[in-house]
Amino acid sequence: MDGFGGYQRLLTCQKPVLAGIQQCCQHIFRRAKQVSKLGPGGLQSWAKKVTDVLKEAHTAVEAAKARGEDALDPGLLAGLRSRYDATVEFGIIHNRLRDWDGDGNHPGYKLATWLKIYADQVWTFSRHFTVDWTSNAAERGIKPAKRHQAVSGYWQTDKTLDRWCVNQSYLISARNHGLSVQEAITLAVAGNPWLPQVALVTPAAA
Repeated sequence: MDGFGGYQRLLTCQKPVLAGIQQCCQHIFRRAKQVSKLGPGGLQSWAKKVTDVLKEAHTAVEAAKARGEDALDPGLLAGLRSRYDATVEFGIIHNRLRDWDGDGNHPGYKLATWLKIYADQVWTFSRHFTVDWTSNAAERGIKPAKRHQAVSGYWQTDKTLDRWCVNQSYLISARNHGLSVQEAITLAVAGNPWLPQVALVTPAAA
């Protein structure tokens, strides 16, 4: 996800409940890079340290997956998360009272506060290996629609657009799960459409 607050509703409005939300680390890197350029001096270097920790975590996840494992070593994960938490706290403390034009909140403070509030969602990829740590796949999925719009103009009716989006979304999801477009269409036409398995959480006992 890209940080849009409305996505949080997915955790409560879906039945069955989703296992979690992954905040897009690529969006985090962009925001961190912008903050790192701000002063005074190298005070905002904490933002780059956050991205460095996340990159280390991603490398560790990919290495574990290559070994056939489905979880990181608890000690390794705890150490990485501890570094992240300490670095984010540094960003909050040293930017809390730093003035900024506009709404008065320094971008470093905004970013650090956001990273603290949504820390668990930032680290979802480290606990669920089937989750991608960026939303690049989703963003690639909307490119065909934008290209169609640029070349052919808008769709004539909302219904046509709705059908196109549904079909495109289905085919992209199937492709991301290892099926070719032809295989997905063949299964759907035969009345046995491919459907993804959704990661679920078991409701806590009352």
